[in-house]
Amino acid sequence: MVKSPEEMQPLLASKNIENMFFKKHLRNFKSEYIDKSIHALSEQITPKIDCTTCANCCKKLEPGLEEQEVITLANLKNIEPHIFKHQFVGFDGDANYLKTKPCMFLNDCKCSIYQQRPNACSGYPHLDAKDMKYKRSLWSNYTICPIVFNVIEELKSELKFTYGS
Repeated sequence: MVKSPEEMQPLLASKNIENMFFKKHLRNFKSEYIDKSIHALSEQITPKIDCTTCANCCKKLEPGLEEQEVITLANLKNIEPHIFKHQFVGFDGDANYLKTKPCMFLNDCKCSIYQQRPNACSGYPHLDAKDMKYKRSLWSNYTICPIVFNVIEELKSELKFTYGS
C-alpha cells in the first residue's frame, strides 16, 4: 500500500496509459456496482492512511467555498469578509474557491481550523459520491491523494483488470 505522495510520484507516469484502459474497462460495469466497490474500498483504506503526515490536498488543491464559509474564514483571520474575499478567494465562473496554495490554514500538515474547515475540505477525497466512474475529480485526486490512489489500484484487482501482461 502506498502511504505518501512521495511513494506515489514515481508510479504515476507509468499508470497514465494503464488508467486510460482501466477507464474503458469500467464501462463494462454498472455505475451502482462501481460506486459500491469504491465506497467499500474507501472505508477499508482510509483508516490506514494518516492524512496528517500527508496533507497533499491542502498543499495542491483550492477548495470550493460557499459564501458563509468565506465569512467564517475571514472571521477566523480577523479580516473583513470583503477584504478576505478580494485577497484570498477566486471565482472560476461557477464557484468561489480559496486561492492559496498551500492552504493558509495548513500548519505542519495539520488543519489549524479543523472544526471550521470548509465542506469541500471535510468531504475530501469525495469517494462517497454517486457515479464515481464518471467523475473527473476521481482521476485528478488519484494523482494527489494516497487514499484515492490505493482505492483505484485495489479496484483494478477487484475487477480483475490486467494491463500489459
